[in-house]
Amino acid sequence: MPWRSTGLALETLPPGSKREVLIEGATVLVVRVGPSVFALDGICTHEGGLLVDGTLEDEKIVCPLHGATYDTTSGAVLADPDGVVPPTGVATALQRYATRVDDGMVWVELP
Repeated sequence: MPWRSTGLALETLPPGSKREVLIEGATVLVVRVGPSVFALDGICTHEGGLLVDGTLEDEKIVCPLHGATYDTTSGAVLADPDGVVPPTGVATALQRYATRVDDGMVWVELP
């Protein structure tokens, strides 16, 4: 799979922050948790909410529309918006993409 530049310098992404980038038509959420950088699909699988508008709490991102909660390190559903315990429920896991930092810039491996 090819590596794509996010156009983000690591220094502009402090721990506990998130940014949305568009890469070849894909909406990608880039999140910094401590020293690590993660990249996931940027759209909630439940109702299509933009996760960049959601709340980042440690390693969790909460969708602003109905509260679906995802693990930013894996993309797994942590809480369904209807209160159903995963893996049952309406939300499905987010696609997670490999990341790397090269010369201070964040890169994402996309299919």
